[in-house]
This record gives sequence, structure tokens and C-alpha cells, in this order.
Amino acid sequence: MLNFLGTVIPYNTLDEQGLQALVNIAIRRTYRKNIVIIREGDDTNTMFILIEGEMRVYVEDEQGKQLTLRILKSGDSFGEVALIGDFPRTASVMTITSCVVAAFSRDKYLAFLEQHPKISLAFARTLANMVRDTTEELSSIALSDVYGRVTHILEKYAVEADDHRLVPKFTHREIAGMIGSSREMVSKILKELEKGSYISITDKHYVINKNLPANC
Repeated sequence: MLNFLGTVIPYNTLDEQGLQALVNIAIRRTYRKNIVIIREGDDTNTMFILIEGEMRVYVEDEQGKQLTLRILKSGDSFGEVALIGDFPRTASVMTITSCVVAAFSRDKYLAFLEQHPKISLAFARTLANMVRDTTEELSSIALSDVYGRVTHILEKYAVEADDHRLVPKFTHREIAGMIGSSREMVSKILKELEKGSYISITDKHYVINKNLPANC
């Protein structure tokens, strides 16, 4: 865990002694796929760093409709905003795949920050970037039509691979949750993109074969 945390922002600014102090208060936990780690409104006593796997951060209304705010990957942290602010959880977190995390109790983590004040500033910058990214994401959802929201998700999570780009194969329901639309509409748009050979669909990925059109 020491080597891993040494690559995670902002903890990569710590010296070996500081990293060891962080490792000493970490608890390694594993979770199966589709397990809710945090529920919106819960009391806050733990923050987490994702070591392996993927999770999604979402909010849910009284009718059960969900909106995905972020997709978490290895190296991302979550639960720290409510922990430092000392207020209830503002969103829920569920595993997309099986996951491994480093968990930190509130008291021990806050004591760690007090002992390493330089981390606090770097941590504040990380939170500021998170707020910026979330604002941009919500702006895209609010100002784009459904087609634009779907292509935004494909572009956002695309990774270059030879002469094409690979996007994790989120389910149609997961994409719908990310953009605040219906699963049926997402399915229709992806089908049209596939029909036009803009994307291909494999067992694990959506493959972007060429630039996505401005409209479907």
C-alpha cells in the first residue's frame, strides 16, 4: 500500500515518513460488485481511497431516480468532503466492479492532516478541482440535449488505443443515470451510432472508430 499511496495526489508530496504514517492509519477493505459503500444522508466517520476497481457517486430522489455525479477509478478518494465539513453524506457511492479501498477513520485522518499541514493545502486544491469538474459535468447535463450528453460521456471516458478509442462498457442504465435520461433513449442513441459505424461494441468496451457526429 505504501508504494500505491505514494502515487496518489496529494499524498505523493509526502516524504517516506509521512507516507508510512498514512499507511499506519489505513484499513484495507474489499467489496463485491454492486455494493453501496456510502448512503446519502448517513453520518460521516470514514473517508476512502480507491485502490482497485470502479465505483460511481450518485444522488437519488424519493421516486428512486438516480443521477450519477462521478465515476471513481484507482487513485480517487471519496467521503472526505463530508468528513472534513462534519456534515452528513451528500451523495451515495456504489461499486461498479469488485473493489479494494483504503479506509481512514475521521479522528485518525484529521489528526494526520494536523501533523502534515502541507498536505492540507494540496488537499484543498484537489477538492477545488473536484468542484470544478462536477460543475462542468452538471453544466453539460443541463445545457446539452440527450444525444450531446451521451457523446459527452463517451468522449470523457475514452482512452486512446492504436487507431481508435476505448470506453468502458457502462450499461445503458448506468449511462442514463450519468446524464439524467431514460435507458430507452440511451439505447436508441447507441444503436444509431453503431449503425453508422461510429462505434463498435465489444464485451468490455464501446470502441469509437471515428469522430462522433455533432448530432445523430
